[in-house]
Amino acid sequence: MPPFDYTAYYRRLQEIKKLQIPAGSARWQERYEQPDRSYDIVLYLGCNILRTPDIAADVVAVFEKLGLDFIAVAGVQFCCGITWDRFGDVAKGQNVSANTVQRLASYNPRLVVHWCPSCDVHFSDIVTGRDASPLPFDVTNAPAFLTDLSKRGLIPWRNFISGHLGLHSHTGREGHETGQRRAQADRENVSSLLQQLPGTQYLGAVDAPSEYDYDCGPSSLRLERSRWLEVRAKQLGEIRQLGADTLVTVSHACQREWCDAGDEALAVRNYISLVAESLGCARTYETDILGQLKHLEDPQAISKRTQANWSSHGLTERQALQIARRYSWSTPSPRSKAP
Repeated sequence: MPPFDYTAYYRRLQEIKKLQIPAGSARWQERYEQPDRSYDIVLYLGCNILRTPDIAADVVAVFEKLGLDFIAVAGVQFCCGITWDRFGDVAKGQNVSANTVQRLASYNPRLVVHWCPSCDVHFSDIVTGRDASPLPFDVTNAPAFLTDLSKRGLIPWRNFISGHLGLHSHTGREGHETGQRRAQADRENVSSLLQQLPGTQYLGAVDAPSEYDYDCGPSSLRLERSRWLEVRAKQLGEIRQLGADTLVTVSHACQREWCDAGDEALAVRNYISLVAESLGCARTYETDILGQLKHLEDPQAISKRTQANWSSHGLTERQALQIARRYSWSTPSPRSKAP
């Protein structure tokens, strides 16, 4: 088996990002610079969220709307180290994790808020677990953080959002206690947030099989694609049976894997996008664009559809078309070849 191509992996994140969001709308740090002041909170977005950059922008917009003193960071210079660890490069992964912890600590935060479940699980299982590395800050995750604020009356819900919401949720893989805890907490916290949204009706959650672990990222890589899509179709049927007109995802990985399942009768939305709309967050970017691109499938059409985005990053039409052709956009495409 050839060694994993880390360069291609992280290049993919940047390429897909540039097709989906204008340069000026990416209001997070990807290049580390020594900070000139402390921040109360570091919003730690992770790496893979850049495949769905509108979600990253919505998380940042929500934190801005809430008036929090924070800095948002994302990308390879802030990688948790999970990629190297998964492919057996343990020492390299430890170095990556240590560098990231040091960079996060340099902001002198009271709290680091994980967006990405994989980063959160890796910090628990590997960084502070296996490697016993101490953290000089407290850690939580976005659903838990926002739910706590909501329960304390600190989220100013503003806009009514019509819709009947069904949550796609996870239970965690058997024997993986950290994944189980994160998945079950996400189910409870996001359900709580959805019930607070003015104008919506929350109908309940449909759980993925336990083999899907804490979100759809690991499972979409491990399982044979036709099997994965078969299970997804079954869950879609259950969501429709609830009477939902909106399927809500928790993580960016789930949104990435479900966004193309939407149709005229069922929208697929990430919960943070609904929160952003209810708070009245202003946007300079499109939401849920990845699902639209997957429906287009054709690289030429994708390049044309995303021109305003890639041109703002300084790409030429030829470069944008090369990117669109590099990946397989159709639903049955293997996870390793898809955006």
